[in-house]
Amino acid sequence: MRAILEGIVLAVLSIAALWGAWQVPSASTGETWAGIVPFGAALGLLIISGLKLACVRRPATERAADSPIADDASLQVIGLFLLAVIYQQSLQWFGYLLPTALVAPVALYAFGVRSWIGLALSAVLCPLIFHIVFFELLGVFPPFGEVFDLLDAIRE
Repeated sequence: MRAILEGIVLAVLSIAALWGAWQVPSASTGETWAGIVPFGAALGLLIISGLKLACVRRPATERAADSPIADDASLQVIGLFLLAVIYQQSLQWFGYLLPTALVAPVALYAFGVRSWIGLALSAVLCPLIFHIVFFELLGVFPPFGEVFDLLDAIRE
């Protein structure tokens, strides 16, 4: 039962992520669509959820302790999904740099990084490395913030 519920939750989250990726504006001529990476990741998660549901083998006896409500992993997945939704929306409002600098340490902490030095470095290194990889090497255009964009303040 737990595996079925996990597969269904993952499928729902994947479909929501696909919808969110479709909300990314189309790219200019000659540019790469900024939604390609989240769309690909969401599509991959949808395929994984389908495989998980297709390969479920129900054991002869299920223990009551296997309740998904008692499982911390489900809460962590939901928390990470909410963080991704907040990050996606904050990209639209505040551009790329500020949300990435704030979300990177939170996401790394959620995945078990507990070094305060590492978390502090991630606030600087993650936006820098991602900027180099996506915007410089791959030519993807950076999302600019509607409310405030730290990149504008740095350029002046």
